[in-house]
Amino acid sequence: MSERVNGERDKVIAALSFPRLLMEREMKEQSCDQHYQFNEHIDECNDCLYALECQSNSDRLSVENLRNASAAELNKLLAFGYEYVSYQPSRDDHETELCDCQSCGWIRDVTPLLESV
Repeated sequence: MSERVNGERDKVIAALSFPRLLMEREMKEQSCDQHYQFNEHIDECNDCLYALECQSNSDRLSVENLRNASAAELNKLLAFGYEYVSYQPSRDDHETELCDCQSCGWIRDVTPLLESV
């Protein structure tokens, strides 16, 4: 693999740490009998409002899985992370270009990366 591809890959993996952090914060505010380990065979997990966050956090966004993910998978996860992070500022009517909150800063930083992969 070329250095450019490896560099892009490392940037994507690093960028995904912020959506993961947001998901962890969101989940930790809730009480979970499964200790935040999504289990598709348990009704409470499937019915939980945070099933997507929990499943993504415990499976797809784990550092080990990211290191082993294909470039296509990383690109999809970055797009998912972008949508996840973008939801709150858009709901709160932030001006992403001007706002200095952590989410808006991440969105500005990741937009060029998302466009280049």
